[in-house]
Amino acid sequence: IIQSLAITFWLRTVEIGAVKLVPDYSVMFVLTTIFTLTGGTIFLMWLGEQMTEYGIGNGMSMLILAGIIAAIPGQIGNVSALISAGSVSVFQVIFFAAVMLAMTAVAVISQQSFRKIPVQYAQRIVGRKIYRGQSTQLPLKIDYSGVIAVIFASSVMIIPSMAAKLFERPGQSDMIQNALSMINSFFSAGHPVYTVIYAALIIFFCYFYTAITFNPKDLAENMKKNGGFVPGIRPGQPTADYINDILSHITLGGASMIVLIAVIPDIVGQMTGIGFYFGGTTLLILVGVSIDTVQQIETHLLMRHYDGFMKSGRIRGRRA
Repeated sequence: IIQSLAITFWLRTVEIGAVKLVPDYSVMFVLTTIFTLTGGTIFLMWLGEQMTEYGIGNGMSMLILAGIIAAIPGQIGNVSALISAGSVSVFQVIFFAAVMLAMTAVAVISQQSFRKIPVQYAQRIVGRKIYRGQSTQLPLKIDYSGVIAVIFASSVMIIPSMAAKLFERPGQSDMIQNALSMINSFFSAGHPVYTVIYAALIIFFCYFYTAITFNPKDLAENMKKNGGFVPGIRPGQPTADYINDILSHITLGGASMIVLIAVIPDIVGQMTGIGFYFGGTTLLILVGVSIDTVQQIETHLLMRHYDGFMKSGRIRGRRA
């Protein structure tokens, strides 16, 4: 509701040529806009939940992915038009495509990389059964947040510009107008201040999301109850501290990769003039959601003995 209200205030200031986009700004227009935007958002949330429950993958992520893929042909057409108009050279497009390809590889690495911790389980006797000791590995992802950190950081970065638009009024003093213009400038994509704050927020949200989704203390306690231990580390709290220390180090590496993926395409896009059409956030969503969907499809195939989606059973699951 708050965001839709801000959008109504922004629409009031938009002009096409010398004609206002909203000539009759009234209470009815505000209520209709808020109701439409809020109702549409609620419907999309419900639709996403239905897709998550009865389909494959995360419903909201799939909706976002579908919107991005549907826009790609039009974006390619826009780039072609820029080339035809001479605004962008073929070399710039090739350079940007090479950067995006490299960032795609970094995105795949960040989503698929693990730090494996060796774990040993001692021999146990449960009832009349004897469980022999075994060695295994505990995989820790270098990036648990995925695209969530980027989405959160982007949402926070929108707030200052949105607040500045809320306070814009005709006939304001020069000091207020200069202050609002400075806020809009600082928090515009491509500005150095925006880039630094954006990168810091991504790193913060990577750590924040990892902290709320992964609990080393609970993991260490479960390992201790089942007779598991990390070689050279005492069970219990020392194991939790050891896992937390490793997690802090690898999360920094994963967060740095996410920052590169989110920032570099935008910077290169500003240099080449096509950053408006493609960006690091879009790339992260494409890679993250695609990998997650493929993994869930493979899980279903394995559970159904490779016959879940094709009765002939020709689809093979990937080997770990």
